[in-house]
Amino acid sequence: MIKTRRYIAVVFAALTMGLSGCNDDLFLEEHPDTFYTAEDAFKTVDQVKACVTNMYAHARYWLQNDVFLKGAGADLFDTPNWRSSGNGLSNFSSWSTDKSEVNKIYEAYYQLVSYANQTLEGTEVKELNWDSENDRAEVRAQAHFFRGFAYLTLAEVFGGVPLVTKFYQEPRYDFTRMSREETYRFAIEDLTNAADTLPDYPGEAGYVGKGAAYHFLAEAYLALATELGDDRELLRQAVTCATKVTELHSLMMERFGTRSQPGGETVNGVEAYYPDGDVFFDLFQRGNLDRAEGNTEALWTLQNDVNVWHDFGGNHFLPYAGSFSPVMREMRWKSEYAEANAGYGPWNTNIDEKVYPGGNLCAYVGGRGVSFNAPTEYMIEGIWAGDFANDMRNSKANIRRELVCIDTKHSMYGKLVTKDMLDEANMDHYYPIWTKFAPVDDWGYEDLVFGGNRTNTFRDEYACRLSETYLLRAEAYFRMGDPGNAANDINQLRKRAQCTRLATEGDISLAFILDERARELFLEERRWCTLLRMQGSVLEDQLRAHAYYIADYPVYTGKIEWKLFPIPQKAIDANIDAKLEQNPGW
Repeated sequence: MIKTRRYIAVVFAALTMGLSGCNDDLFLEEHPDTFYTAEDAFKTVDQVKACVTNMYAHARYWLQNDVFLKGAGADLFDTPNWRSSGNGLSNFSSWSTDKSEVNKIYEAYYQLVSYANQTLEGTEVKELNWDSENDRAEVRAQAHFFRGFAYLTLAEVFGGVPLVTKFYQEPRYDFTRMSREETYRFAIEDLTNAADTLPDYPGEAGYVGKGAAYHFLAEAYLALATELGDDRELLRQAVTCATKVTELHSLMMERFGTRSQPGGETVNGVEAYYPDGDVFFDLFQRGNLDRAEGNTEALWTLQNDVNVWHDFGGNHFLPYAGSFSPVMREMRWKSEYAEANAGYGPWNTNIDEKVYPGGNLCAYVGGRGVSFNAPTEYMIEGIWAGDFANDMRNSKANIRRELVCIDTKHSMYGKLVTKDMLDEANMDHYYPIWTKFAPVDDWGYEDLVFGGNRTNTFRDEYACRLSETYLLRAEAYFRMGDPGNAANDINQLRKRAQCTRLATEGDISLAFILDERARELFLEERRWCTLLRMQGSVLEDQLRAHAYYIADYPVYTGKIEWKLFPIPQKAIDANIDAKLEQNPGW
């Protein structure tokens, strides 16, 4: 019921507010249809709170449904070769100042700034009757959080950007860029205002509390410290903020929640209990992500609900099962394994749907995988090589690397199919299945009752969780010259994952931290933000060593002379009364 009310509020906001913070074409202009004042726009407190809902809904889309910032084209995943013919995102010859994926990020985060500015202006309307000053202050704190988060993200990927702190009554064409340092400092100011006022824990699932605010404050201080040559005082501030998060939240260390013990809700004929799971598996099971559901690790969750999606539509789902799963049904046997009465591959036809519901689209093979995105070899093998393989996050419950033949007419039925049995002609269709984005069985596909086809899931999603806070603090310690404490923080995660190989002082480097982030946070962290924030040669080193169309399919052999995304050319062209400088290398 709480989630239903929230999403109805999203619809209400869209219908009643009629406010747009950032024109689709001219990113930094405001174009109200009529003369705008906050007094005219906000007649009730509920209208101001509808703006808050808009911030959450907007952030949800750009943090879960659009996956570009999660690392598309970087070192973790890309459009596979069979889909793009070598023209995926990491073929940087296709990048320019008009790159669509980059332009959309610029636009989206300025839209979030605009929603925050509108909310703040609404709280200043004197005629509104708030329940209490605390109620008004908490709304302001959420607006400061989102504006700070937006400017932090913009600074990480674009560097210094124009400052917009109000909804302008008339168009402006004279914006100038702050420096990257100034942009980070503005983000810190906003996030500090948020952290000072937000509750320790949000009163409603999906909202932010102090944990999320201090998490991004730690990231902002770390980013600013890096910009200023690893400034020690700023690094200490990053450590302090991260430590405040660890004092409010704790890692989940044992199995918990909906699939951890016998009993529970049966869905699509599948019992909830999954005996082969582990605590990392449990972190990504429906009904397990919110604090109210027993998860002390979650700092900010993005809310999804299958009934809301069914009744109202929208993007209240995770698209990962379809877009990230391999197309196992198209894999073919090598000629020596092909059999006359069987299908052309081990997962294509002659499937007993009582055993594997959905046939060649069953959960066992990743659902209706269409592989819009595929992991790099770095993600598949590199980070698990050698003594890093023994890791809960690499367990059979969490990464399904080995599948049996499910063609009942083949002599291999029920037996393990190894990679060397498959035709190499379409091997780029084939890769492991990550359980965090493709459920192990139909318990995870709630929409089947509505005609779903194992493409989307409807669990909540993490915007951030405590494990990333530990990795931020580890990086701050490393930059301070304290690899011992950095190793201790990384080992909080490695001990939870029951790794036999723990980190030592001598291991710690930015590359080692990036490896650990990949193991823990694949498809969670804003990977482009991380790589661009770290500066130095980190970005180029990671791309040259691991990017799909540089390392795995070496299509791009050119230079990487840029260290930030380009400012969108149309934002520069629209700003006719002042010069918006382009970033070097573009």
